[in-house]
Amino acid sequence: MSEAVVIQLIATAGLILIAALGKIKLDRIGRDAREAREQTANEHADAEYPNLRDELTAMRGDLSAGLDRLEAGQKRHDGEIGGIRHTQRQQTDALARLDERMEGRDAEQRREHAVLSKRLDDHLATTD
Repeated sequence: MSEAVVIQLIATAGLILIAALGKIKLDRIGRDAREAREQTANEHADAEYPNLRDELTAMRGDLSAGLDRLEAGQKRHDGEIGGIRHTQRQQTDALARLDERMEGRDAEQRREHAVLSKRLDDHLATTD
């Protein structure tokens, strides 16, 4: 074999190798493209809302009304919680006043007890 034939064979083998590698790469790209086409195919063409944008646009009014109801309920709960806190403060203040009165009465009873005890001691001391 002449040197020109060997060079031609090597060039042809290289070309075949490059073509085979290119075909493998193109097959992989084609498979990925088919998968992407399957994943993005619109299977809802006959549905009421064939795409997500239309469905979200249609739902916007319902979502807005639901949000309004939620906010109104939240305001009502805030008012009720405020009323409960007010009642709790009033009850705490009333209990504090009651405690003060009870402490005053306890102190008065201790003084009366001390006076009576002293009078009893004085009486017992004079009778002895």
